Amino acid sequence: MKKIISLLSEGFDSPIATYLMIKQDFLPVCVSFITNNEIINKFKSKIIKIVKILSSFIQNVKIKIFFIDHTNNLTFLKENCERKLTCVLCKRFMIRIAKKIGELEGTNLILTGDILGEQASQTLDNLYIYQQIAENATIIRPLIGFNKLDVLNISRKIGLYEVCSEKSDFCTNFPEFPETHAKVPIIEESEKNIPILSLIGQSIKEAEIIEI
Repeated sequence: MKKIISLLSEGFDSPIATYLMIKQDFLPVCVSFITNNEIINKFKSKIIKIVKILSSFIQNVKIKIFFIDHTNNLTFLKENCERKLTCVLCKRFMIRIAKKIGELEGTNLILTGDILGEQASQTLDNLYIYQQIAENATIIRPLIGFNKLDVLNISRKIGLYEVCSEKSDFCTNFPEFPETHAKVPIIEESEKNIPILSLIGQSIKEAEIIEI
């Protein structure tokens, strides 16, 4: 099985994207970002439940999970960059971390649960902003043309619905008015204020890694 780095959250979309790639004979290496240390154990528990269900579709191979403490990165973004850019800058951080983990795991494939227009961070303009830093990696979005009902139907079919439905308020960093049409020059100017490489290095160095 070829490895793919899955940006796995506790919601419905990214677990279903991961499932679809498993069915295409890819082995996910899951990267989950802790954004609220006050409920860290609840977050980890939910991700582990999700991965246990996903692992039932793979024979004789364990799924690796990288838990990344993203709280310091988000604090830096909120304190040093325009607030409406938080979500876009956060997602670019996640993709950069996924790329670095991909180097360690021997793959340049990154999987996301993006659905076009599903969230403010998933407009065409913002998707381009993420693609712009992919460079030698490929971002795969198997749900891009889905709607929420499509995702919920699959989640019910494969036994993920109950787990993913568990109430979760894991991220409290959303700006009141998020940027929906980010522009490359503005984002790049904002990132000049961020010690990106050192923050990424620290995030990966402190990652908790488990296998299921």
